[in-house]
Amino acid sequence: MPKNYTKRLESLQKRRFDDNLEKSILSESFKRSDIGQSTKYTLESMKPIESTYTQSTIRAAENIQNNLKEKLKSEYNLVFRHQGSTITDTHIKIHSDIDILVFTDTFETLENPQIPSNPYQGNPVEDLITLRKKCFEKLDSTYNQVDDSNSKAIQVFPTQPKRKVDVVICNWFNSNLWKERNNEIYRGIHFLDRDKKQRIKDFPFAHIHQLKNKSLNTNKNYNKVVRILKTLKVDADYEIKLSSFEICCLVYDIEDRKLNLPETSSLLLLNVASEQLAKLIDNKLYREGLKSPIGTEYVFSNENKVVELKKLKLEVDELIIDVSKELASQYKSLNESFIY
Repeated sequence: MPKNYTKRLESLQKRRFDDNLEKSILSESFKRSDIGQSTKYTLESMKPIESTYTQSTIRAAENIQNNLKEKLKSEYNLVFRHQGSTITDTHIKIHSDIDILVFTDTFETLENPQIPSNPYQGNPVEDLITLRKKCFEKLDSTYNQVDDSNSKAIQVFPTQPKRKVDVVICNWFNSNLWKERNNEIYRGIHFLDRDKKQRIKDFPFAHIHQLKNKSLNTNKNYNKVVRILKTLKVDADYEIKLSSFEICCLVYDIEDRKLNLPETSSLLLLNVASEQLAKLIDNKLYREGLKSPIGTEYVFSNENKVVELKKLKLEVDELIIDVSKELASQYKSLNESFIY
């Protein structure tokens, strides 16, 4: 069934709509009448979000941080960091979400064989739960919309600027590599899962570092492929149960040489994406062995993900067909240079 690209372009514009300016923030090429709809949809979706909106998202997070720091300064010396697609430039909305990591200075976790000079006598999980409760109380008294139902994050919805901000309660996990190199890339975190009453180890800064390096090594085409796949996922007529993390990981595992194409060959990235999805679908050994960018977890150990990968590949392949037809009507092909 042919895709409704008029509807898809409208969805794209809504994701990039500035409420204050009352217009969508799009490239100049979006106005061109000589570019077909599916081609325009592809290339516009690959474009990054204007940096001013990314900075606005970061400001929204900083406003929340400042509120928490001020209102809890008598009890905690809080430290903050950010994570999420906004930080790795793989977001597809101008009003994108962002995660604030909130760290207590009460205690840190040391990786063996490190030994604390002043052993912590409290209960780490209970202390993080207490910190979360206090953060929620302060945020709820400041903002109109604060949701405490998520086990892993307090969700805040500020209006100036309008964003969704996840507040994640953590403590530092000081790895041996961090101690050796004194570089925060190697420093881990324990974040709280309130309902399960447990802490989960993660290395978000190493993950961010790896994705940024991938971007630099591929002429930023890594970001383009992630954006178009995330766009196809949200615009599909059916649910595709792949997370942003899974999409980032599957694109990350594509060889740099395949991604490292010139700007005028961006449409060929669709073929690269389709080839990678086919490899994941057809090669069980490869799929089950694919690890996250920092190698700490297997990404597609769940066999149910094959169906979701097939759905996403179908979206990519149909887009390739539609773009190819549009170009053929102008006596062009995907292999030719295309300036957008």
